Amino acid sequence: MGAGLSRKAVQIENWATDTLLRANLIAACPEHGYMRLRFNHAAIDYAHALAEHAPFPGMTAGQSRDAVDKALDRLSDDCPACD
Repeated sequence: MGAGLSRKAVQIENWATDTLLRANLIAACPEHGYMRLRFNHAAIDYAHALAEHAPFPGMTAGQSRDAVDKALDRLSDDCPACD
């Protein structure tokens, strides 16, 4: 989480990351703990469905889906510490 983010932005980011975990779309590197993508199109669809079905409080389904996509965009399948 970046410096200067509001408390609500951090909460949304945490909610989106949790949604990605529940969809089994990301997993922690077993050695370092960094979240990595698992590139599974069915899991992406499932994460979107979760976000739309149970949006973050105060957000629409579309805004919640966008928050999940934003969280997804900042991840990769590489662990930065495994280099």
